[in-house]
Amino acid sequence: MKIIRFILIIFFNIILLFNFEKAYCKTEKPTRTIKNLNGKSIQIPVDVRRVACFYGPSYEKVALLDAEDKIAVCSEFHKTLSPWKKKIFKRINNIPGYASSHSPNLEELINMKLDVVFFWDMPGVVEKIQGIGIPVIHPAGVPGRKVEDMKYLLNVYAEVLGDKAIKIAKRYSEYFDQKINMVKSVTSAMPDNEKPTVYFAVRKPLQTAGRDSFIPELVGLAGGISVQRDLSGGFGREIGLELLLKWNPEIIILDHCGARWMGSAPVHEIVSQMINDKRLESITALKNKQVYMSPTGVFFWDSGQQVILQIMWMAKMFHPEKFSHIDMNKELKYFYSEFFRYKLSDDEARRILLNLPPD
Repeated sequence: MKIIRFILIIFFNIILLFNFEKAYCKTEKPTRTIKNLNGKSIQIPVDVRRVACFYGPSYEKVALLDAEDKIAVCSEFHKTLSPWKKKIFKRINNIPGYASSHSPNLEELINMKLDVVFFWDMPGVVEKIQGIGIPVIHPAGVPGRKVEDMKYLLNVYAEVLGDKAIKIAKRYSEYFDQKINMVKSVTSAMPDNEKPTVYFAVRKPLQTAGRDSFIPELVGLAGGISVQRDLSGGFGREIGLELLLKWNPEIIILDHCGARWMGSAPVHEIVSQMINDKRLESITALKNKQVYMSPTGVFFWDSGQQVILQIMWMAKMFHPEKFSHIDMNKELKYFYSEFFRYKLSDDEARRILLNLPPD
């Protein structure tokens, strides 16, 4: 009897597992094929209506593509990252926030009835999500190496979201290329002795991004020389005080600050700490008061679609006489109107550029 009971239990468990896979892991929705940034094909529903924005820059991308109404859930930090998000994005206050966006509960994802998940480049977790039948769009290990990856990844998102998004992504790409070429036409002809040395801090004074990120390229495009261009590693690379003193940069830029879940204090606190740190007082940038806070607005400029604004902002900072024609207040207002469908006032643009919250 015990053997028969054991066999029956195994049999029923197999039936339950089969029904689970049939109900949840197979989709009867018509599908289409798109290619991720690494060239791999992904099957997604023809009509994508419900997406999860777990990847850090994903909410900004989907909102820029005028598909915020398709976001069913987002990472909790999207809702707390910047007060400008709550002011400018239409639905973020009403979308559920998900705390465990790096390790989501698979049963919860099934219950959300998602068509696509925009996720991090975490192969193990990606495979698990795909295993329950939900397509996953992720950076595929490519973005972060080149500034243009921001443009190309947006195009992948647009392919997922459909016709209207594709048209917006095309407009963004044209704007991106136009502004990049405008800056490069000046900076590419400059000799190195006319370029300032620049240290780009990420989240903390002694945390940066090395040659495995696009930060050295970003600084170079704007007409600077990145002191960390030969440093191994990508975003989040810790350095020692001695190395920063050795580099002795002429300009310091602080970005990605205020990310408390990553151990970062607000940017104004970090600037104050650096200025008051006696160990750093010999650094040229601090002696000459050349420490700048990169604006954020709805998302970090060094990690999302506003990166093109950052290139212009840095170019004007590094070479004010060569880029006197750039009006960052005007550029910012145009960008938000064109791509976020929000008309910034002059004061709102000024506050974003000064890394201040909405009034």
